[in-house]
Amino acid sequence: MKPATTVVKVCRILDQFRDRSAFGLTDLARRTQLLPSDVHRILTSLKTDGYISQDPETRQYRLGLAVMRLGLAAFQRSVLPEKARPELVRLSQETEATTHLGVLDERELEVVLVDQVDVLPKNTFRPHLGASERLHCTALGKPILASMNRHLMLYALEKRGLAKSTRHTITDVATLERQFQQVRQQGYAVDREECTEGLCCLGCPVRDYTGAVVGAISVSMPTAQFLIWEESHLAACVKAAGAAVSSSLGVY
Repeated sequence: MKPATTVVKVCRILDQFRDRSAFGLTDLARRTQLLPSDVHRILTSLKTDGYISQDPETRQYRLGLAVMRLGLAAFQRSVLPEKARPELVRLSQETEATTHLGVLDERELEVVLVDQVDVLPKNTFRPHLGASERLHCTALGKPILASMNRHLMLYALEKRGLAKSTRHTITDVATLERQFQQVRQQGYAVDREECTEGLCCLGCPVRDYTGAVVGAISVSMPTAQFLIWEESHLAACVKAAGAAVSSSLGVY
């Protein structure tokens, strides 16, 4: 299949920034062997979306923050599942429950399910790896929302919505804010049939080497099984797994 001409040109331009941090328009055109008009058009489009920035004084072009965020997202999504997998398996065996790993997509402000470990061959939970998890009513989403500043948290709720999945789903922002305060204090969140009737989950945040929350892990089980557990004991198991994953990412 013949590659898209514009995509090839964009990649050729971006590849130049591997060796140098900044370029002028003429220099980029010469190095890529593209017409200056083509280079200018592509750079203007990339600048609009934050993938390229331009120094207002020198007029030179640099990679934008969007490229950095994209690279970090790719890094976290490739490294985090690998680091978390052993803990997900151990936690699943310890709790006799299904465990999940979700990663925060900072650009879209959503949690993406990237791994799941089942304790039994026939499991209640059907994996939808790559799918977005609800933020306001899941044990993966709540710890992430609770880690955000209030402005970003409210924006995320507005953007992703407050759909009512079950009769237990909390859709009042003030009530959620009080719950997030409790999540920050105790270090974990609980979904009590708020996403799916008959299922409960408990999750905690995962942090990167800077201490920033980049995802979450959770255990999910039928409500009858959840009620047998002492919540503090189950939370201690999940938090220990979350701390181990965070430690593997460089958190001390």
